[in-house]
Amino acid sequence: MITFLGTPAESQAAGKQLDILFRQDVGLTGHFYRGFPIISSSDGGIKLDALLCTEECGVTIIHFHDERFISEDYVEHVDEVHLKISARLTELKELTKNRKLIIPVNSITYAPLVPVGYDEDISESVNLCRTPQDVLESVKTERLTKPELLKPTLSRLQSLSGLKKTKKRSYIKKNDSKGAVLKKLESELATLDISQTRAVLENIEGVQRIRGLAGSGKTVVLARKVAHIHSQNPNWKIAITFNSRSLKEQFIRLISQFYEDATGELPDWDMVNIIHAWGSPKSTGMYYEACCANNIKYFDFSSSKNISKGYGTEFESVCELFLEQITDFNPIYDLILIDEAQDFSAAFLKICYAMLNEPKRLIYAYDELQNLGDSNMLSPDEIWGNDINGKPIVTFDKASQDIILDICYRNPGNILTAAHALGFGIYHTPMIQMFDYPELWGEIGYEVLKGSLEEDAEVTLARSQHSSPALLNNHNTPEETLQVKKFDSILAQADWIADQIEKNIKEDEILASDIIVIHPNAMKLRNEVGYLRNRLFEKEINSSIAGITASPDEFFSDNSITFTSISEQKAMRRQWYISCTQNIVILIMNYQKNAIYYLRQ
Repeated sequence: MITFLGTPAESQAAGKQLDILFRQDVGLTGHFYRGFPIISSSDGGIKLDALLCTEECGVTIIHFHDERFISEDYVEHVDEVHLKISARLTELKELTKNRKLIIPVNSITYAPLVPVGYDEDISESVNLCRTPQDVLESVKTERLTKPELLKPTLSRLQSLSGLKKTKKRSYIKKNDSKGAVLKKLESELATLDISQTRAVLENIEGVQRIRGLAGSGKTVVLARKVAHIHSQNPNWKIAITFNSRSLKEQFIRLISQFYEDATGELPDWDMVNIIHAWGSPKSTGMYYEACCANNIKYFDFSSSKNISKGYGTEFESVCELFLEQITDFNPIYDLILIDEAQDFSAAFLKICYAMLNEPKRLIYAYDELQNLGDSNMLSPDEIWGNDINGKPIVTFDKASQDIILDICYRNPGNILTAAHALGFGIYHTPMIQMFDYPELWGEIGYEVLKGSLEEDAEVTLARSQHSSPALLNNHNTPEETLQVKKFDSILAQADWIADQIEKNIKEDEILASDIIVIHPNAMKLRNEVGYLRNRLFEKEINSSIAGITASPDEFFSDNSITFTSISEQKAMRRQWYISCTQNIVILIMNYQKNAIYYLRQ
C-alpha cells in the first residue's frame, strides 16, 4: 500500500493521474510525496513534483512535464535533481557500501504530451514516460534488495538524520548501559511518522491545529514546517511564538538545521521571528509587537498585576484589555505558529489571528492534557466566535486542518498511564476531573480493554501499542521506570539522590545534561536545592538552575545537570501529572532521554 503525503499542485494534471495509479494495488509498499523535499540547486530551492519511496524499488524521483518538447535546460534540471538526491543519501553511511550508494535512485519524467518518436537521446536521458502504466513499469525496473533500508532513507530525505547531534555518545563502552540504550533510541527515532509528516507537509489557507501528548514531536514538527514553508515562500513574514523562553534556542537550532539541509543556506531571520508570547522593549514578543503596531498601551508583568483577575492570570488580563481597546488591527505577519497553545487564553489566540494578513494562516499546537486546570482546549467556536452573519469565524472543514500526532515517543506507556491516572485523581473521591468528550481518550492514544467508556460505567483503559511504541518499554522494567522512596529528612534524600546521579554518570554512561532534577515549589527552588548541589559539586558534577544560574533562553547546559521547578519542567514537555500524599517523598522516572528526579518536601 502507498501512503500519500503532501499536497499536489492544482495545476498538475499529470500528478492527479499518478495519484489515481498509485492508489490502486500496484504491488508496492511505501510513501508517495508531493512537493517534497525541497533541495538546493544552482537556481535556489527546488520543490520536487513527486517522490516515490518503496520497500521494493527504493527511491524514484518523478518529474511532471506538461509541454510537447523537452529542452536541454530541462535535461540538466533532471540530472541536477538526481545527483542532489543521490548525494544527500550518500551522506548516510548505512546507505553506502565501499563508498557507493546501495539504495537504487531512479528518475522518471512523466510527459504525456510529448509525441511518440520524439528525440530518442533526450527521451532516454530523462527516462520519458507517456502513460501511467509506463511510469509503473519504469519504477519496477529497479529493485531494493534490503527493504529495511527504506527507514534510514526516509530519515535522510526528511533531514532528520542530518541534524547535528547535540550529544556525542562515542564514549559508550557497555552494550547494556543506560547510555547505550539512549544512543540506540536516538537512532531509532530519527524518522517522522505518517501523522508528523502530514503535519509538516499539509499546508492550508487558514487555521490549522496540531494535537499531541508530550513527546509526540510537536516542537520538531513545527520547526520542520517553518523550514519547509520558508523555503517555498521566502517573502512571507513568519512568527513562531510560545510560552517558555527556553524553547527559543531549540527553535533556532532546529529551523536552521532543517532549512540549511534543504537549501544549503541559513534562514532569513529578518523574515522568520522566533519570539516569546509576552515580550518587552528589551526582548520583543507577540503581545508587545501588537501593542506597538496598533498604538495600544503595553503592560509588563509588574504593571499587569494592577489589572489582573488574580495570580496566574496576568497575561490573560493584559490580552483581554488589549482586545477591549482596539477595533481595527494593523496586521504584521503572513503566518504565525503557536507552540504550547494550551498555556494561552482565547484572548491571546485572537490577537495572533488578528495580526495576520489574509488568508489568516495560523497554526497552533497543543497537548490535550498539559494544562491540568482545564480538561481540554477550547474549540475554535469558543475561541474565535461568529462573524456578523452568525457564521463561525474559524471552522475545520478539512482533515488537514486538524492533525493528531497519535504516537508518544518520549514517555513510556506506563509512565503516561500513571501520570494521567493520578492527574485525573482516580484515587480521590470524588475524581478531580474528567473529559466532557469521552472519545478524546481514543484520540490521545488509549483503547478500551473492558467495560464501557460512558458516564457512570466502569472501564479499563490502556495505552495502545501504536500510540506507545514498545521500543521505550523494552529497555526498562516498570520497576525501573517508576520508583517511590521515602526518607526521614531532606538531607538524607539529597545524599541518596547525589549518589544515584553519580552512579548514572560513572556507571550507567549517562551524560550530566541527560539528567533533570525537579523541585515542586518554584519559589523555594534556589534555597532548598543548595545542599544537593553542594553534594554534587563535591563529586565533581556540575549543575545549574534553569532561568536563575543559567540563561532563561537555554534549558540544558553541556556537562551540567539542570535543576528546575514544575512550571519550567512542563514547558520543556517532560509531561507528567501527579496527585500525591505526604507519604510520597521522591519519585524517579527514566524517560527516553532523561533521568528525572522529583523532590518531595
